Amino acid sequence: MLGRDRVLLTVPGRFTARLLPWHSAVVAGLAAALVSAPSIRNGFVEDDHWVIEQRALLRHPPSLPAVLTAPYWPPSFGGTMWRPAVLTTYALDYRVSANPWWFHFVNVVWAAVAAALLALLASLVTDAGVGLAVGLLFAVHPVHVEAVANVVGRAELMAAAGYAFALIAALRAEQNRWWLAGVVLGGAFAMVSKEHPATLPAAVLLLVLIRGLSRGEHWRGSLRSAWPLVAGAALPVLVYFAVRPLVVQGKTFESGGLAPGLGGLGLLARAWGMAPLSLVWLRLLIVPAHLSVDYSPTYAAISTGLTLPHLAAIGTWAALAWGAWRLRRRTWWPLLGLLWFAITIAPVSNILVPTEILVAERTLYLPSWGAMLALVATIAALTPPRVRGPLLAIAVVFGGWRTVTRIAVWRNDSSFTTALERDAPTSYRSLWQEGQDAFDAGRWGSGEKLLREAITAAPQIPGPKEELARRYAAAGHWQPAVVLLQGAIADDSSRTRPWIELPRVLLAAGDTAGAAAVAQTAAARFPGDSEVIRNAAAVQEVAKRPPRPNR
Repeated sequence: MLGRDRVLLTVPGRFTARLLPWHSAVVAGLAAALVSAPSIRNGFVEDDHWVIEQRALLRHPPSLPAVLTAPYWPPSFGGTMWRPAVLTTYALDYRVSANPWWFHFVNVVWAAVAAALLALLASLVTDAGVGLAVGLLFAVHPVHVEAVANVVGRAELMAAAGYAFALIAALRAEQNRWWLAGVVLGGAFAMVSKEHPATLPAAVLLLVLIRGLSRGEHWRGSLRSAWPLVAGAALPVLVYFAVRPLVVQGKTFESGGLAPGLGGLGLLARAWGMAPLSLVWLRLLIVPAHLSVDYSPTYAAISTGLTLPHLAAIGTWAALAWGAWRLRRRTWWPLLGLLWFAITIAPVSNILVPTEILVAERTLYLPSWGAMLALVATIAALTPPRVRGPLLAIAVVFGGWRTVTRIAVWRNDSSFTTALERDAPTSYRSLWQEGQDAFDAGRWGSGEKLLREAITAAPQIPGPKEELARRYAAAGHWQPAVVLLQGAIADDSSRTRPWIELPRVLLAAGDTAGAAAVAQTAAARFPGDSEVIRNAAAVQEVAKRPPRPNR
């Protein structure tokens, strides 16, 4: 087993200064800031426009409670997420500057804070040498670019920082119970940044248990000492999910549309279908040479049959679990890293809760810490000291280079679209984007064909349906627009935009009774949305007018 004072990086024949945990934290934080710094040149891209740039609430907040109780996404996109801490930071950013560079600068700061805290956590769990190696690999990992270079990725960074702080506090609480307050506060901050830290109680239990076993303690004793910490971590999670329905509309675990292939599948079927895609996670974490801004069909697809990728996934994860278990006699940390990955990937795995995203690089931000811990601890246990430094140096240089060069993908909408069509040319998002471009260029036939292909590729994603419906309505093709908007509402009824557009299209099609009925339903469903209420009133007013006599 790795000793508490063992230093991973040594240079034979030379003096090596003793590393302290805070040294690892500082170095990792600076490394994360250094490789993330080029993102300051980026603008607002993709989701940044709708969540941040076009939000009058953030530019001119009427009050702090208004920001704290606002949904993360605008109601037109289905305001079912509640992330008040992140929205508050955006509102504060606007008090300094509306220029995107400032928002990206704050993201760089959060990336440095998260990397530093996670490096400190690794140092406290293992030793400062392992913590330094884990922190450096985490800081420069290319899979984090989507979370850092895109402003909306700040939710990942803030949640990870709160998560790490809560776990550091849990470790400190073994000597001083006052640190239990840090577990609660860190967990609360993580939860109001993103929903995924709901796994914090399981992570606390895992960390305390494995740490006790690494010290030779009996597992029952470790469990007894862990329960107060687990309870402290569970408190903010329970409070968040109790308060959330009072603040935003929608079911607690409502996820909007469904990713292609997930419709109609139960938990076990989803787990089996996602098994091959778990190899995509593994490749992105260990060999991140090829990255993509999109991983949707036909680029990445769900399969529920018995295929070679299924067998490969089962064999790979079984081998990793077996190897980590065998290594426990020398070091427990590969097992800890593997279990950390399993716990933190669970909320975004589409197994417990199906979502509209099969794979996204930003969702690997927190799970990647476990993968880096397992990798570093395994190399430290199986290789001689003289090769560890060069291996780490090569990995850090490659990761840093790949990160810096990848950041430019999020420079602007044009660079993002180019990357989307290059990385995943057959995905529904690429087809959707190409369809919009064709319509804008006046090539209506091509635009309609491409949007129809996007709808076929992702039948339970409402966006392409809404886009084609708008194009049909603009051309006066009312009935096809009605069918598409009804389908979009069936896919995701939490989005206000189709509820607003459908009554208008029905009126134009001459169905005043249908328009009035939909408008009334929309007003009842979204009583706090002023645009929905105004639209419903206008539709009702038109519906009450007597029909014009035929001449």
